Amino acid sequence: MRHHRAMTATLAAAALTLTACGGGASSVASSAAPLEATLITRVAPEGLTVVAVALEYDRVLSLAPDGAQPSDFAVEVEFDAAGEEALSGVRTVTAVRTGAVPDAEGAPADGRYVILELEASEPTAAASYVDWSTTITHGYALEEGYSISQVGDLESSDGHVVAASDAAVPVADVTHEVVDDFTSATFASDAGPALPYRALTPETPAPTDGYPLVVTLHGYGDSGDDNLGQLTGNQIATAFADEARQRTGPAYVLSPQADPSDPAKGAWWDPSMQDAVVELIEDFIASHPDVDASRVYLTGLSMGSYGSWAILEDHADLFAGAVLVCGGGIADVAAAAAALTEVPIWAVHSEDDAVVAYDAEGSDLRAFQAFQAAGTPVVWSAWDGLLPDARQESLARDAVAQAERTGSTHLFTTIEADTTPGFNHQSWIPTYANDVILDWLLAQDRDG
Repeated sequence: MRHHRAMTATLAAAALTLTACGGGASSVASSAAPLEATLITRVAPEGLTVVAVALEYDRVLSLAPDGAQPSDFAVEVEFDAAGEEALSGVRTVTAVRTGAVPDAEGAPADGRYVILELEASEPTAAASYVDWSTTITHGYALEEGYSISQVGDLESSDGHVVAASDAAVPVADVTHEVVDDFTSATFASDAGPALPYRALTPETPAPTDGYPLVVTLHGYGDSGDDNLGQLTGNQIATAFADEARQRTGPAYVLSPQADPSDPAKGAWWDPSMQDAVVELIEDFIASHPDVDASRVYLTGLSMGSYGSWAILEDHADLFAGAVLVCGGGIADVAAAAAALTEVPIWAVHSEDDAVVAYDAEGSDLRAFQAFQAAGTPVVWSAWDGLLPDARQESLARDAVAQAERTGSTHLFTTIEADTTPGFNHQSWIPTYANDVILDWLLAQDRDG
């Protein structure tokens, strides 16, 4: 049983006094103290969130079964610096355990770390914000905005007590789950733009034919020059890099970043940027002989979908399939449909999208109507984007089954009005959370 704090303090003081006087009694007090904190983030469907705090102590700890409670720690956030969207409040600690490494999930183990698991769905979990004057997403200065302290006594399995200090523990590091597994580089293209990019290399042994390659083109909100926002803004890249998915279906993931504010670079709808992306893909394949060139995939959302349509139309023979989300900008939908008859494409668009209109000229919808008009079979589906994931995946399986029955490789899904998570442009949230859609993409193969 845990000691009452007043009794703990009294016993600890008495034991220390006895020891100092040579009384021979063993101390129940511990010198253990937290040295520093590491924040652990995860890319949720809505964006980057802080999901745990790892407090490193000055010795190995093993907590008693009831040796620590969430109420023994205080975690608060306050971001109010100029240019940042204000965010302040308390983080809810949901569980406490010891561990040998600073990870967000795992079984309790002896170690120098005390892991505080946090409620990921609360508003104060956000690790980034949108500057609505530019619609660009920015990360908070997490080390500066978090305050963490141990406010209650902890009891270790050997009866020692780690006394509360109430002092704030300095945040020394931030780790990003999955994101930190990507390497960072910049590609100098012959087309002109220099493309910063991130790449994930699979760790599972390569299949006989090699690894597939997934190329992701982010939306406008994740633009910039940090070579990070294209991974943290949403799950377009991390869904394919997820550890569980990589264990069963390892793949390279290649994620360049655009910077529309830089005239030497530009946005994905810029032809020179599209050419640079193709150069990057071809260079990556050439420098990674274990890539299966028959299984190269393209996925883009919003601005990235605009660029993807143009890249696909000009380089249809490079890709085995595509998932395109809330896109448009297709100059000639009939020409695109003629060029992409043999390229499997699944498009997803919200019916009430206020940013890229669902039925605008050159939209995803208009392209798929052109496919159908040209005799290319299309599977049409629609569902509520707020349904539980399992239900949305069931509906996606129905669409795949219909595609298999009809021989279709072109699927269009409408997210019904008033059911898009967040706001009505974010149809990428239910898309990249849907394992059936991702599985369908990775099952496509140009070699049949």
